[in-house]
Amino acid sequence: MYQLVIFDFDGTLFDTYDAIEHSIQLTFQRLLPSHPPPSSSDIRPLVSTGAPPGDTFRSLHPDPTTFDESLWIPTYRKLYALHGQSRSSPYPAARDVLQALHARNQPMAIISNKAAVAVKAALEKTDLLQYFPDSLILGYGVTGVQRKPDPSSFTDVLWPNWKALGAPEEVDAGRVLMVGDTLTDILYARNIGAQVCWCRYGQGDVEECQRLQPDYIAETLEDVLKIVEGRS
Repeated sequence: MYQLVIFDFDGTLFDTYDAIEHSIQLTFQRLLPSHPPPSSSDIRPLVSTGAPPGDTFRSLHPDPTTFDESLWIPTYRKLYALHGQSRSSPYPAARDVLQALHARNQPMAIISNKAAVAVKAALEKTDLLQYFPDSLILGYGVTGVQRKPDPSSFTDVLWPNWKALGAPEEVDAGRVLMVGDTLTDILYARNIGAQVCWCRYGQGDVEECQRLQPDYIAETLEDVLKIVEGRS
């Protein structure tokens, strides 16, 4: 049994690509109306890396030297909350997988580069919030959390939070499983010394993720359950 299973959110538990793309295009329409919004072919390669929104917008902006992250990212997050949430949904097996892991008393957490409030809102809307302690849902906006693949969100925030809930005194990183769909998740797992399950069905760049040789590959979310249970 793993001490802890850490899930990414976008492209792992929830299919959010349409929501992200639509919200990016709305942000360009709002803040740069004189310039055509980026196309799907421009956006998808950037989203596939798991990079934070600031990096994505800077890459898409026609003049990165004038890009103001303090304006663009709050606008994007506001538009995502208004127009994107309805375009995202959990993968069909998400409820069954989380319920099965919960029934096994498997401790679970979420670490995302997405805003934590957006993650919690999506989970609450779909009645999946019940499977994760509030303090083990980490993302942008949570004090002390740096974006993946920086390992400090695990060492400085997640582990102390979990210890406060009764976790073992010592962590065996080899018994932690990171489940995610992009190279950022794989690199994060490597940085914290965890095993990693790459979700091929998600939004990540297939060639880049395979090159990093993840410990496990999940073709579907159901495969994650098999991996945790030792059936794969």
